[in-house]
Amino acid sequence: MATLQKIRDKGTLLVIVIGVALLAFVLGDLLTSGRTLFGRAQDKAFVVNGEVISTHEFADKITQFEEFQKMVSGQSSLDENMTAQIREAVYQQMIRGRLLNHQTAKLGITISKAELNDLVHGQFISPVLQQLPFFVDPQSGRFDRAALMEFLTIVNTPNPNPQEQAVVSQYKTMWLFIEEMIKTQRLEEKYISLLSNAVIVNDMEAKNAFNLSQRSADIAYVMQSYFTVPDSTVTVTDEEVKAFYNKHKGSFKMESPLVKLSYFTKAITPSEEDYAEVEKESRKAFDELSNAVNPAPIVADYSQTPYRDVFLGEYLLTPTQLEFARTASINDMHGPSREGDAFHIYKLIDKTVAPDSVHIRMMAIPDASMVGQDSIVTHFVDSIYGAIANGTPFAQVANSLNPNSNGGDMGWAREIDLVSLGPDLVNAAFNAPLGRPVKLSVPGQRLILQIEERTRPVNKYKLAIIDMPVLPSEKTSNNIDNELNQFVSTPDVEKKFNELASEKGYMVMPNITVSANDFTLAQIPSSRQVISWAANEKKTGSVKKFDLTNLRVIARVEKVIPSGTTPLSEVSSGIRSQLVNEKKAEKIINDLKAQNLTSLEAYATAINSKTDTVRFVNFNTQNITGLGFEPILNAVSTFAPMNKVVGPAKGNMGVYVATVTDRSEGEDEYDAKEQKNRMLNSNAYRLQMQSIEVLKDKLGVEDNRSRFY
Repeated sequence: MATLQKIRDKGTLLVIVIGVALLAFVLGDLLTSGRTLFGRAQDKAFVVNGEVISTHEFADKITQFEEFQKMVSGQSSLDENMTAQIREAVYQQMIRGRLLNHQTAKLGITISKAELNDLVHGQFISPVLQQLPFFVDPQSGRFDRAALMEFLTIVNTPNPNPQEQAVVSQYKTMWLFIEEMIKTQRLEEKYISLLSNAVIVNDMEAKNAFNLSQRSADIAYVMQSYFTVPDSTVTVTDEEVKAFYNKHKGSFKMESPLVKLSYFTKAITPSEEDYAEVEKESRKAFDELSNAVNPAPIVADYSQTPYRDVFLGEYLLTPTQLEFARTASINDMHGPSREGDAFHIYKLIDKTVAPDSVHIRMMAIPDASMVGQDSIVTHFVDSIYGAIANGTPFAQVANSLNPNSNGGDMGWAREIDLVSLGPDLVNAAFNAPLGRPVKLSVPGQRLILQIEERTRPVNKYKLAIIDMPVLPSEKTSNNIDNELNQFVSTPDVEKKFNELASEKGYMVMPNITVSANDFTLAQIPSSRQVISWAANEKKTGSVKKFDLTNLRVIARVEKVIPSGTTPLSEVSSGIRSQLVNEKKAEKIINDLKAQNLTSLEAYATAINSKTDTVRFVNFNTQNITGLGFEPILNAVSTFAPMNKVVGPAKGNMGVYVATVTDRSEGEDEYDAKEQKNRMLNSNAYRLQMQSIEVLKDKLGVEDNRSRFY
C-alpha cells in the first residue's frame, strides 16, 4: 500500500517522464523516417509530368538495356561511348514512354493481350521483332519466324534443370524487355495515327502539292554573300537584340543546365629518367638473349609479347625488322633501339624459303574421357584415317561425321595461325605430302588433317623479338601530381586561373560551354566526372584537379546556367549575328535597287561576283547543290516568269538575283489517293518528331541527372 501511495504521489511526474519518453520515441522514429523521406524526395533522376523516376529505377533500366545490347551484339562488355549512348537512349525512351502513356490513357488507347499476341504470332509481325538480329536469317537478311519460335520455346521451358535455369532466366528477362518495346512501338503508332488523321488533306491541297513537285527549273543566279559586307556598315542596338529575344523566348528553352568552365590538361608521360631506366634494362636483356640457346624464357622475362617458334613472311614484319632480317646472319642481334615509346631488340633465330600459307582440311576427335576408352578412340581414329588413305575423299568422311563441317575445310592458314595447335601440326602442315592424311595428337583431341594446297615459296624468318615499352614511373607520376597540386593550392588561383596557368606553360581552353549531361569533355575519355563536378559546384571560380588514366585535368567553374530559358547574355551574340545579316540584306538590296540594273551580268559586275547555275530545283528541294537550304530559290523555280530577272531578294547565305533559264514538267500521272497518303505519311512523320517536344513543354520534364551521374 505504501508503494502504491508513493506512485500516486508522484503520478504527475511519471506521466511527464513517460510522455517525454514516448515523445522522444515518436520523434526519433519520425526523424529517422524523415531522413528516409527526405532522401526519397531528393532521389529524383528526372521527373515527367509530376512522376518521379528515381536513380535506382533509371539505373535498373540502363542495366536491362546494356544486357540487351550485349546479347544483340554478342559482346561481353561495352565501351565508354556505347555506355553513354545507352544512358541517353534510356532517358529519352523513359520520357517518351511516360508522356505517351499519359496521353493514350486519356484517349482510351490500349494494347490488348490478343493484339500483342498477334504482333508476335500473327500475320503482321511487329517491326521490333523483324529488326532484331537474332530473329533474322543471316543468309537472306529477312525475318525468321522459326528463330523467334525457338527463342520463345526456351522462354517457356517448363521446370528447367539447374544447368538450363540460367539461360532460361536470361531469355525470360530479355523477352520481357522486347515485349515492352513491342507495346510501346504499337502504342506510339496508334497515337501518331490518330494525330495524323486529325490533319486532313483536301483535294485542292493534294493536287497543288503534286503539281509543285512536278515542276522543276534550271536557275542562273548571282549571290552577294553577307560575309562580303563588313559588320561595321550596319548597327544593331542592344534594344533590338533584347526585343528579338523577348519575342522568341520559346526558342531558347533548355532541358538541362549548361556549364561553362575553363580547363587545361597535363599528360602523364615518361620522363627522361624513365627512358634511361628502361634502356639500362634493355641492355641487360640484349646480353641475356645474345647468350641464350632457347630464346623463349628470355623474351618472356622482358617482353609483353611471347616468343613464337614459327617462320614469318616478310609482310608480317615491320620495316625495321625486315631490314635487319634480310641482311643478318643466324644469331645476329639488333638493338637495343628506341622506337617511339619503346626499346626493341631482335635476334635472328633462323631463316628459310617455304610456302607462306597452306590450304588445310581437318577433323578433331575428342580424346578418351574415361579410363579404358583409349583403345576405342584409337581404333575409331585409325578407321577414319584408313578410309581416307584408301581413297575416300576427306570431305566425304568429314561430312559423314558432321554434316555442318563443310568437308572439314579450314581454309588458308599461315604458321602463326596454327602455332597454338602445337609444333607437330605446324610441321605437318608445311612439310607433309599434299593430299595425304596425317594423324596427330594434341591435348584433349586426336586430329586428322590433309593439306590440299600450298602457296609458292617465299623468304621467311624466325625472330626473337623483345619489345620493352617505356611507361611513366610512380616517381614521374607523383612529380606531375605534386606540381599540379601546388598549382591548385596557389593563392588566388580561383581569380587568376588563366594567368597562372599561362605562366606555367599550360594551354588553357577558356569558357567552354557543355551540357550538364554531356558524357565527355572535348572527347576526353572518362571525363564525365569533370562535368558532373562543375554542374554541382555551388561556388563560381572553384578549381579542382581530376586524375584520369594517364591524364590530369585541372578545371575552373566559370558559370552554371540552370535549365529553362537560356539567359539573354548567353544567346545575345547569336541573335546579334542574325540581326546583322538581316540589316546587311536590307542594305545590299537597297544599294542594288538604286542602280536600276536589268541583267544578271550587270548585277554580277556590281557586286564583283559571277553568274552561277543550279539545275532541277523544284518547290520541295531541301538542299540545293552548293547552297543548302534556300527557300527563295525554291519559290523562284516554281513561280518566277521564264528568262526574267527576279530580285534582289534576301536568302539565308546572302542576297540573290535569279533567272529561270529552263522549266520542265514531270510526266507522272496524278493519283489523288496516292498523293494524299504520301502527304499524310509526311504529316505523321513530322507529328512523331514534334509531338513529344510539345508534350514535354505542356506536361513538364525536370532533368536532374547531372546531380547523380
